[in-house]
Amino acid sequence: MINKNHHTSYKEFFSPIECERLSALAIVEEPRVMAIDNPYGTTYEGLTAQHQVYNWLSHPAIQVLSIPQRLFKLPDFENSNHIAIQCWMNILRQEQRIPQHSHGNEETPFYAINIFISGNTTTGTRYEDIGYNPNEVGEIHVCSNHMEHSVPSQLFREPRISMAMDVWIDDESVEEITRDLDNAENRIIEFWR
Repeated sequence: MINKNHHTSYKEFFSPIECERLSALAIVEEPRVMAIDNPYGTTYEGLTAQHQVYNWLSHPAIQVLSIPQRLFKLPDFENSNHIAIQCWMNILRQEQRIPQHSHGNEETPFYAINIFISGNTTTGTRYEDIGYNPNEVGEIHVCSNHMEHSVPSQLFREPRISMAMDVWIDDESVEEITRDLDNAENRIIEFWR
């Protein structure tokens, strides 16, 4: 069971070189992903709004990073042998932000993950439990889906790029989410240890 106050972070989940490559990939692939038809209403704008129609873990350049295997090595996932992941990229340009929010509902707990890829680190991320946290390239934050978080208005010309994931960690949750989530076949990918 995931504690509703769970929040851990790990430095260098991605190396600086991996972050440079991910940043370039997000910029290059943004027009293609934005062109995917999205019939689902959302309050998000830009690339973030496409989280319901495209899973970035399906991209060959991201598959080589073995992200699920890296997650299995984190203490948060030590008791998990089967996970399901929804993964998206965020590109915030000047004056864009991600409002305060949490993910999902209380009936099906899961992890919400944020990884800062590139941009000015002072924009930071605000988490319900620790408040403002300056970003660090390659750092991963693993939180309960109940943990409220936000990104303040991005004040810099350089885009702020991050990767986000929702991760379900037990067979029952994985089965439920893949069965009940709209468009699950495009949003969710399952992995085994």
